[in-house]
Amino acid sequence: MKAAQTLTTAAALLCALPTSVVALSKVETRNLDIVEDDASRGLMHVTVDFKDECLHKHKDVCIAAINAKLAAYPELFEHREAFEFEVNKVREATDEGYNIVAMRLNADETTVGGLLGDGMIWYPYEWCLAADDCYTVGPWDCDVGIPLLPEQCCKMIQDSVPHEDVNGNYLECFTEFPIGSPSNPVNPGRVSIHTDADGIVVHIPKNE
Repeated sequence: MKAAQTLTTAAALLCALPTSVVALSKVETRNLDIVEDDASRGLMHVTVDFKDECLHKHKDVCIAAINAKLAAYPELFEHREAFEFEVNKVREATDEGYNIVAMRLNADETTVGGLLGDGMIWYPYEWCLAADDCYTVGPWDCDVGIPLLPEQCCKMIQDSVPHEDVNGNYLECFTEFPIGSPSNPVNPGRVSIHTDADGIVVHIPKNE
């Protein structure tokens, strides 16, 4: 609506001004710039990483340092009063769900994109048929010229590792939605913190 009002105002100005080509050009350019600036302001937000505040430090130290930065530089964070912290321990080979392969989807949530957007899917542990019989599985390329559907990618993964492991489990698949997708929209007020079992931050947190 605001853009439409700006363009209407521009049309009124053009009718009132002399028919000089230079004058018309200046008015048109100026009002188009206003429209573009308004759109940019609506979409703009600042993503800040907190490497210095957090990486390899305890989560409590990390959160305190981020809050201090927010208080010191509120203009960087849209003058918000607080962050929403999501603290999660990274999965380890001994955790429940160790046998799950995470498939990161593309932004449209219909096909598999992978962590780097290249279609590659990785599994972080060895697959053990017995205590002394372990081997590496993956990675799997789920972009064969066109990105695969999640079902297609998962079938390829499971077909490549058909045997149950020492615990009687098979590989299973789980879909993840990337930040910026409809199911996981950008949220500059959210900070995700990933820790190990001792609460030490292992990835660089960002507000996104």
